[in-house]
Amino acid sequence: MIAHQMNDVDLWEMWIEFDQFNHNHFGILYVLGEIEIGQSHEKKLITKIDQEDGQLVLQVPARPVGRSRMKEVLYSEAVESLSQYSSVCIYAGTELIACFDEIEVLV
Repeated sequence: MIAHQMNDVDLWEMWIEFDQFNHNHFGILYVLGEIEIGQSHEKKLITKIDQEDGQLVLQVPARPVGRSRMKEVLYSEAVESLSQYSSVCIYAGTELIACFDEIEVLV
């Protein structure tokens, strides 16, 4: 599933893969995208900020000023049920760069 994009440069995808072999959770949520990073960047490029009322909020570094390059980032976590998240929003600093309101499920 492709996100509602806030900027033409950003491309984000998100899906849940059903895990039939693990009875402790429904599957794994994957969030994949590309971000701009500067010459010096943090080790952890995508972090979970909040999870409230079915919304997952992820944070990536703010867009750099000046020279930058694109870097692919991946976030994953086990989800206990299909209804655990109703939306996922991704912020670069304080700027909303993508928001998902539908999650594709791969079985």
